[in-house]
Amino acid sequence: MVHSLPVLSALKLASMTIVQTFWIFCENSSLHGLRYIGPNKAIKGNAVLRFVWSVIAMVSLGFTLLLANSAWDQFRSNPTLTTIETTSYPVSLIAFPSITLCNINKIHSTKALELSKQLMELGIHSNDTMDVLYSMPRFNDYQAFDQRILTIEQLLASKGYDTERLAFEVAPPCESMMIHCFWLMKPVLCSTMFRRTKIFAGYCCSFNADRFLEPIFTRSENISPQESIHVTGIGKGEGLSVLMDIGESYYMASNRVSHGIEVFVHRSYDFPDVSDYTATVQRGMETDVSILPTLVTASPSLRSIPLEKRGCAFDDEGNITTSVPYTFSNCMNECEMRYTAGVCRCIPLFKHMVELQAMLQVPVCGFRDLACLMDLKEINFSAYGMLHVHFRSTNCLKYRREPFVTWQALVATFGGILGLCFGGSIMSLIEAVFLFGVVPFTVYKAVHAKLNAHPSPTVNAISYVNYPRHQPLGYFRRREVMARAINNGDELWKAEKGIRSDARRWKQHYIDELRIMP
Repeated sequence: MVHSLPVLSALKLASMTIVQTFWIFCENSSLHGLRYIGPNKAIKGNAVLRFVWSVIAMVSLGFTLLLANSAWDQFRSNPTLTTIETTSYPVSLIAFPSITLCNINKIHSTKALELSKQLMELGIHSNDTMDVLYSMPRFNDYQAFDQRILTIEQLLASKGYDTERLAFEVAPPCESMMIHCFWLMKPVLCSTMFRRTKIFAGYCCSFNADRFLEPIFTRSENISPQESIHVTGIGKGEGLSVLMDIGESYYMASNRVSHGIEVFVHRSYDFPDVSDYTATVQRGMETDVSILPTLVTASPSLRSIPLEKRGCAFDDEGNITTSVPYTFSNCMNECEMRYTAGVCRCIPLFKHMVELQAMLQVPVCGFRDLACLMDLKEINFSAYGMLHVHFRSTNCLKYRREPFVTWQALVATFGGILGLCFGGSIMSLIEAVFLFGVVPFTVYKAVHAKLNAHPSPTVNAISYVNYPRHQPLGYFRRREVMARAINNGDELWKAEKGIRSDARRWKQHYIDELRIMP
C-alpha cells in the first residue's frame, strides 16, 4: 500500500493533465464545433448540449476518416491514368515500323543438300544429316523427336556444327525470297532494304530493324545507329511493297501444313512476338497490310510513383541488358529467357540474344534440352505473292499516361475533406501539435503545484479594515471571506501602521454583494 500511493498520485496527475489539455484544446482550436464540447460560457455548461456536440464531432471525425481512407485507397490502387491527348496526331511524326518476313518453311531443300554433301566429306552419313534437319522445326514448336537425334547431334557438334549453325546454314535465304522491292513507289535493291534476322519464328528477313536482331554470323561490328524512317503519305505506294517468292518447291521441313510467308509488323527496336503477327502472304494473292499506330507517352511525374505500382517503366528502368532498348516486348522476352535459363540452363535457339546470353552465361538449347523446353510449354505473278505495307490514315490516336492522383492532388483532397467536415486547415494541425505538444507541460506544472499546495487556513476572526477618506472599490460574491488575520502577511491588513483614529471601521464576516462607491 505504501508503494501504491505514488503510482496512484502519478496516474491522477497524468489524467488531470490530459483532461485539462483536452479542454484547452477544445476551447482554443480553430476546428468547428469543438469549443462547445468543453465548459463553454455560451452553453453555460449544459451537459445535454455538450453531449450533442460531442456526438456531432465524433460523426464528423468518422466521416473525415472514411473519405480520407477512400482517397488513399484510390491513390494506391490506381496510381496511373491514361487519357487521350489528341485524336489527330499526324503519322508523319511516327517512325515507319519494322517489317519482318518469315517463311513458313524453315529448311531450304537446296541449302540442305549442300550441307549434306559437306558433312559427308566429314564422315557423317547423309541420312543422319537429313534426320537432324527434318527435326529442326522442333525448336520452334517444342514437339517430341526421335531420341537417336541426340547421338547425331553430339557427332555433328564434334565436327563444329551445333544446332545454331545448322539452322542458319539451311534457312531460306533472303535473296531467294525477295524478287522486287519498292519504297515510296521507287524500285530499290532488296539486299539494301532487308537484313537477315533471328526471331522466335526462325531465321527471317527484316526491313528497318535494329542490329541486335541480327544473328551473330552476319552482324557487322562497324554499323551506324539505326535512323528512323518517316513517310508523309498514306495508302499503297506510300510505303513498302515487296514481290516475294513463296518457294513452295524448296519446302522441306515446316511446322505448318500451309505455304506462305508470315508478316510481323513491329517497332524497329522491338523483339517481335506472336502479337506482332499481321498476315500471311500466299502464292497468287496480294496482301494489303494497313497500319493504324497508337502512340502512348508517359509523363515524367510518373517517376515519383514506385515501379511496381505504376506498372510501366521508362527506358532506363527496364531490362538488364543495356545494349537492347527497353520496350514491353523486349522486357517480356528477357523475362522469359531468364526464367528458361534458370530452369533449363540454356536459352532457346530462336529467342536468344547474344548480349543476354553473355550475361546469363548459358549455352543455346540443343536437342538434349527440348524435353525441358516442352515441360515449360505444356516472275510469274501467279507463282508469287505480293505484299504492301503502308499507313492507313494520316492521323492516329495519341495517349498520355500520367499519375492518376499526384501527391499535390492527394494533399489537396485531404485538405478539402478536413475543411468540409471540420473547417480545418494546416494551421489547425499546427495548433493541435502545439496544444498537445507544448501545453501539456504547462498544465502539468499547474496541476502539480495545485495538488501539492497547502490549504488556506479558515479565518473566523473579525478583521478591522482602515478605509481613509472613502470606501474601497470592489465586487464580492456571497460567502466569500473578506476578513483575514492581521498577522497573515498581507499589506492590506497590517492595521498597526497608518491607521487614523477618525477613520471609519467596517466590521464584516461575510458580504452578500457589496459595492462601495467613492
